[in-house]
Amino acid sequence: MGDLAAASKTLDDDEAHFGAPKQTAPNKEDTLFVLPPNHTAVLALTTASSQWQRDNEGVEIALDYARADIAWRYANITLNPDDFAKLQTLERTIIGLIRRPDEQQLEFGVTLKL
Repeated sequence: MGDLAAASKTLDDDEAHFGAPKQTAPNKEDTLFVLPPNHTAVLALTTASSQWQRDNEGVEIALDYARADIAWRYANITLNPDDFAKLQTLERTIIGLIRRPDEQQLEFGVTLKL
C-alpha cells in the first residue's frame, strides 16, 4: 500500500487489532545518516534487501546481483562503477558482521532503514 496508506485510520485500526507495535517517530539512535556520495549504494542495498543468496542454514552468503538488478530497474536505480564498488563494500561488511564468531546471531537477515 506504500505511502498512500501511511495516514489511514483503517490501517491503524487493523494494525492495532492484530497487535502491531505503535508507530513512533525515530530516535536519533534509530536514524541512519548517509553521506550524499554513498546514498545510491545504500539505496541499492536496501532496495535489494530481499535478494540475498542463502546457505543451507538460511544465512546470507552473497547478494544475488541478477535478481537485485531487477529490483534496481523497477526502482529506477542506476549504479555507476563507483556506486557498485561501494555496494560491494557494504555487502562484504554485512557478511562479515553476520559471520563474526564472537557474537551470537539472534535472527537471520540484516535490515537497514533509511
